[in-house]
Amino acid sequence: MLNAKTQSILIVDDHVENLSVLSNILKPYYRIRAATNGREAITLALATPAPDLILLDIMMPEMDGYEVCERLKANPTSQQIPVIFLTARTADTDEVRGFAVGAVDYVTKPIQPLLLLARVRAQLALAALLQHTHHQLNVQVEQVIKMTRQRDEHAAYAEHLAHEIIRRERAETALRDSQARFDRLTTRLKDQIIFFSHSAQGELLYCSDGVQLLDTQILPAQLLGKNWITLVAWTAESLARIHTEEQQLLAGEKMIADFEIAYHHKDGELRYFMVHEYLIQESATGTHVVEGIAFEMTAKKAQDAKLRTLVQAVEQASVSIVISDAIGTVLYVNPYFAMVTGYSKEEIIGQNPRLLKSGEHDDRFYEQMWNTLISGQTWRGDIVNRRKNGELFWESAAISPIIDANGLVANYVAVKEDINERKKLERIKQDVEQIMRHDLKSPLNAIIGIPQVLNLDDNLTPSQRELIGLIQESGTNMLDMIDLSLDLFKIETGRYQYQPEAFNLLSLFKRLLHTFDNAIQRKQVNIQISVNGAYPDSDASLRVTAEERLLFSMLSNLLLNAIEAAPAVSSIQIELKGNNPLLLSICNSGTVPMDIRADFFQKYKTYGKRGGTGLGTYSAKLMADVMGFEIGMDTSDVEQKTRVWLKIPTV
Repeated sequence: MLNAKTQSILIVDDHVENLSVLSNILKPYYRIRAATNGREAITLALATPAPDLILLDIMMPEMDGYEVCERLKANPTSQQIPVIFLTARTADTDEVRGFAVGAVDYVTKPIQPLLLLARVRAQLALAALLQHTHHQLNVQVEQVIKMTRQRDEHAAYAEHLAHEIIRRERAETALRDSQARFDRLTTRLKDQIIFFSHSAQGELLYCSDGVQLLDTQILPAQLLGKNWITLVAWTAESLARIHTEEQQLLAGEKMIADFEIAYHHKDGELRYFMVHEYLIQESATGTHVVEGIAFEMTAKKAQDAKLRTLVQAVEQASVSIVISDAIGTVLYVNPYFAMVTGYSKEEIIGQNPRLLKSGEHDDRFYEQMWNTLISGQTWRGDIVNRRKNGELFWESAAISPIIDANGLVANYVAVKEDINERKKLERIKQDVEQIMRHDLKSPLNAIIGIPQVLNLDDNLTPSQRELIGLIQESGTNMLDMIDLSLDLFKIETGRYQYQPEAFNLLSLFKRLLHTFDNAIQRKQVNIQISVNGAYPDSDASLRVTAEERLLFSMLSNLLLNAIEAAPAVSSIQIELKGNNPLLLSICNSGTVPMDIRADFFQKYKTYGKRGGTGLGTYSAKLMADVMGFEIGMDTSDVEQKTRVWLKIPTV
């Protein structure tokens, strides 16, 4: 139990005699403080130390007891101090109001000392108990708060720890995934790239499986610690370049080094690599390490060389080459284009090819051209264009669309040959054809017809008839030569209509031998014809399918060449072997000069022959092609023989 003298009571009453009475009753047991009005009472209640109990008179001037109690209970500092009202009022409403404003008891006047002391002791004890209870409660609340705080701290730490574990697990997973991706990258690119790192002295710290590109036949792990420049036989230039580049890296003169190196492969060829490397500083040791990659670029260098050759071929080509975009804007022209058209690259690039438009073609011509190109096909044709100086000229053009990966036209490439001279020649040929067809053939018809009329005279002698026959035969041969010339022109221009038929090839050879009888006798050559190794009878037949007049002309050229090339008093063998196709060979002594062997069937190719035009074998090749024959020539310096052969389909 608390010592009574340690407790203090504040007595509030506006009558001094009442203060004296109450003080005398309570003083033996408590420390007493007194106030005569409400304001003084509030001041003393809020002072330190605060009273343990307040005896408060209700009836006071200015501020009655009810108001004083309300103010005390409204203040957190004084709201826990128990208040006992002292009053002469005995109405129930007064007591109810007193308890309503916060009083704990109600003592009526006149004061009964023993009852007052009992009620004071009871309220002080109750207040002490409440205070102790509040203290215990506060202690418990503080413990709960502390435990809650500790729990929250533990929970927060546990949550932080969980987040940290998750973060580290994610980091480890990301690291494993990154390592897996790097391993996949180095494995899948091992046929193209070497990933490496080495010390400042060149000792390998890491190298990927791509190191097999160096043909070391050693596993990457076994190469660690070795100096990488000793792995293969680098060229002297490469070693010097490596030293220079890495010294500049280590000196801080550059951040990244890119350079090309090469080594001598065991097959004797050079292998090329492009190296891309940089310098880092390891955080753990502070040492400098060179990291990088090396690309195998031997194939690329070869491809680049081919590309350079292609570029040079395009630049030096004797045809115009034009590249445009999908809408026709010129992106590139080669020098030959500038030479032919008179427009420089600067003048034509960025322009449309219609700059060359001549006006000689109608809209339908260009519409068909673009329809062909838009469909993804190559357009080919002859076109009249206009040079910068206004002159018109012919070109043979092939224009092709370039399709991108999405199937769309990305560019157009035009390759154009200046055929102005060819067109002029064609016009001349047409004029010649006109002359031969009308101006020469008309007189020949008369020459051929007159002998027929003369032969009707019964008085002609045999020698006269023979002369008339020679005139008629010569005229017919001349007419055949004119017709053949016209046919060759049609073959060259692709306008000849081939009309094959079956006939006896042996009869054709009899006519040939009769035609060249004078040349054969003059050269004293012996011509032998064999069929499958045997000499045929005079009435034998060997039928083939071809155009007889073309074949006669072609064999005439070949046989005449053989007679002229053969030495005097020698033999020419005409051999016919096999069936469908029939292999026809004309073999003579002597060889074809080395200078014309590769171009034996080319136009105007001749050597050492007086009056030779180089058209005989050329026309033979033309006629063989139009009839679908194969033709070739073999010549042997050892056997001193030349053989021209044909493969002819038989019936």
